[in-house]
Amino acid sequence: MASVWERKCYFSELGQKVVFLPSLLLCEEFKEDGYPIVLEGVLLLADVSGFTALAEKCVQQCDPARGAEEMVQTLNAYMGDILEEVLAFGGDVLKFAGDAVLVMWRAAGPQLPTAITLALQCCRKVQKKYGTYDTHMGLKLHLKIGISAGMLLFVSVRGGDRRYFFVCSKALDDVINAQKLSAAHEVVLSQTCWELCEQQRIRAKSLAGQGAVKVGGWGGLDPHLGGEAAERLNAATAVTWHSFPPACLQVVGMRRLARHEWKDAVVQLRSARGERHLEVTGFRRPSLRMCGRPELSARLETYLSTSVLRKLREDVPLELCSELRPVTSLFVQLKFADRINAFELSSCLSDCSSMISEIISPHKGEINKTLLFDKGCTFLCVFGFSGEKLARESTHALQCAMQIFRVTSMGRRKLQLVSVAVSSGIAFCGFTGHPERFEHTALGFKVNLAARMMVAYPGMVSCDAETCAASRLPSYCFKELPKRNLKGVTSPTAVYQYLGITKKQQYDMGLAKERSLYGPLLGREAEIHLFECCLEAYEHLGAPHVLAFVGTPGSGKSHLLAELALLGQAAKHRVITVELTEENVKQPFSAIRLLVDRALGLQASVTCSDRQRALQTVLQGAVKESSYCLVNNVFFVEKTLKNPPDSTQNHLFGFFFQVLGGAFGIFFVDNAHFLDSASWSIMWPLLQSVTVLMVMSLAPGHNRAEDIFKAATDSTTSKRITCLRLEGLKASDVVRKACQELGVRSIPRELARFLIQRSSGIPYYCEELLRYLHSNNMLLLHTERPKQGEDNWQSLIGKHPCCPSAVGCGASSPAQPHLVAPLTKHRLSSLFMLPVLYLSSAAKASPAVTAASSPGTGNDSERICAIRPDVSLEAPILPMALKGEE
Repeated sequence: MASVWERKCYFSELGQKVVFLPSLLLCEEFKEDGYPIVLEGVLLLADVSGFTALAEKCVQQCDPARGAEEMVQTLNAYMGDILEEVLAFGGDVLKFAGDAVLVMWRAAGPQLPTAITLALQCCRKVQKKYGTYDTHMGLKLHLKIGISAGMLLFVSVRGGDRRYFFVCSKALDDVINAQKLSAAHEVVLSQTCWELCEQQRIRAKSLAGQGAVKVGGWGGLDPHLGGEAAERLNAATAVTWHSFPPACLQVVGMRRLARHEWKDAVVQLRSARGERHLEVTGFRRPSLRMCGRPELSARLETYLSTSVLRKLREDVPLELCSELRPVTSLFVQLKFADRINAFELSSCLSDCSSMISEIISPHKGEINKTLLFDKGCTFLCVFGFSGEKLARESTHALQCAMQIFRVTSMGRRKLQLVSVAVSSGIAFCGFTGHPERFEHTALGFKVNLAARMMVAYPGMVSCDAETCAASRLPSYCFKELPKRNLKGVTSPTAVYQYLGITKKQQYDMGLAKERSLYGPLLGREAEIHLFECCLEAYEHLGAPHVLAFVGTPGSGKSHLLAELALLGQAAKHRVITVELTEENVKQPFSAIRLLVDRALGLQASVTCSDRQRALQTVLQGAVKESSYCLVNNVFFVEKTLKNPPDSTQNHLFGFFFQVLGGAFGIFFVDNAHFLDSASWSIMWPLLQSVTVLMVMSLAPGHNRAEDIFKAATDSTTSKRITCLRLEGLKASDVVRKACQELGVRSIPRELARFLIQRSSGIPYYCEELLRYLHSNNMLLLHTERPKQGEDNWQSLIGKHPCCPSAVGCGASSPAQPHLVAPLTKHRLSSLFMLPVLYLSSAAKASPAVTAASSPGTGNDSERICAIRPDVSLEAPILPMALKGEE
């Protein structure tokens, strides 16, 4: 950690809030919202080049948790030293943007040259000491700086209970362009800044091909050089603006100010702004020792996030407010029209801030940053800060992302493009910056990745593979995107477009899971045999039957139903498949509508009128026209098919009897616990009387699952219902599944034991653990055969009775219905932290476990898997998708 972070700082009660905010907000003129305020001053934008590559390398060489911590320590050490100089020279830190910082020297017209001189003197010292920074990871960080000056617009807007501020104007555009043109160890001035500065102190040159001039080579002018000599040197290096398009200048030297000179200049600027200079405080920012002013304190609180206010009210020591935790980051980028005035921009920012806040707040998300930088207007929203954790966090974030995208994309004339990106992973959640001016934020490779995806995939909602997997949403909600070069990211990563859940998708899609391309379903022989027995009874006896598979999330219910659907098709039966989501619970009749639509071939009908014509054709001659009206609310037809008579629910039952009865085949309903109450009230009587075989998957803990459990134990209905609990995979099947997923013949014994013990035999947990190890380059795949003999899985289990299979992982008897107590993620988290027996480090060369002795893996590869030598599986490893909730 940098030395500036080691010193103890004691702030006043008001100072504890000021430290999170720029000093600009202390001024009384910024009390009102919505109206742009005109300022004058100098802007400095410093960007750290190489930060994203550093974050990626930290994650690759360490585990994600350690990698995020080391990355933040490096950034805080580097940025803390830089801001130490900035604050000493009187700069006011307006915004942090991860690896960039925006600083302002507020000054009226006569003081602008002095402010520019202070900014340049600050840059000279910073670039000389910190222009290039060697990190412990072997990478170099470089500092690129741009400076502009002129008129600024300050805009404060409300979003819910909070306020957000923006700085915009041509001066902001100029400083962004200047920073982009600067290279490592350089400073570039905008044209306006050059015109306003004390040019006799500066040497500048044009940028070839850019119509610009820049600042670098800090040897500077001799401070003892006489006035006549200085004039001659200035004339020799002067820039003639009419000779090329005006843009930026590179400074190649300047006369250095003595320490007492720039200190006097800082005091002069503060006095001109009406600020007191309290040298005795020992702070770079004297306002941190200000006495309490209730009105000012209440106003500043509105700019602080919920998580920061909670820590302040609970009086949590600042050094204990930083932690590593799994979060989901959501970036929103708004591109406005080129021609937009200040009032239109202010109104649009206010509307968008309020809208985003209203959407994410119910899902425990909060707006962490608001930036008006080169990426347009950007909002960083974070889900999962301390005290704000929800189950299925990734799902909530994706739903918010789609809602934000749809709302902002419609009806805003000055908004040209909306881009949203979501990523999930371990991040540093805490303070970054300088002990006297920092922010509470989330930092890490995954946060950077979301920012890069937002820029690389404009005009859509994109997400990374971890968010896609952790959401547990149907596969038809996502579309894999072509890989693109992401700035600073060296390893290609899978990116998906989130399409949301639409009515058309639900009508057009069946089961989301497909049969594995790598081999058959493993470890479910008993379940498949039970289905074959029920199918045979259905064919010969024609009796209605319900086959329900009950399992915790991740137990493989969807994959099992996909396999059984293929078997039903192979037996020449018509198979109708649907997968329900949590949204179906909120929509009356949605489940029965999906089933009947797919049975009648209506899934391709995209309009109400098309659906109405198709229903009339099917119902003609089968149902009385007087009963047509009963389908209006169920199928969302455009208008009533007939004037509705006085009818009862029995008429509707009769209609569905006609539709579902006969040779319609086998119905597969995945996630049947999401059946809505209106659909269940219709389906349950029909399932007891109509000749139909329905296969469904259920997760315990839902009302619909409890209804099935009760029916399975009721003597009057138990003969028509078979309820089977899905147990964890046997140890042998875990090994076979690992070989199947990796496409290898064998895996190391310690990896096999790790998967068996940590996954508890749950297929999804096994897949996520393998995905985590493989994506973090912890596994090595080789084509050569192992030098020593291979063991089979029986020897592994025999030597290690601690594995779950030693206490039984077999399937239960299908004749006995089972009630299931779900394995919660809290229990999973604690299970993953238990001590586990492992081989010694020397055992990495021990015989591998092969799946060859267990037929049916579908893998003829001669490749083997090994663990990277510097990786220890003894460390607690828990992927993002398996993290427990608070």
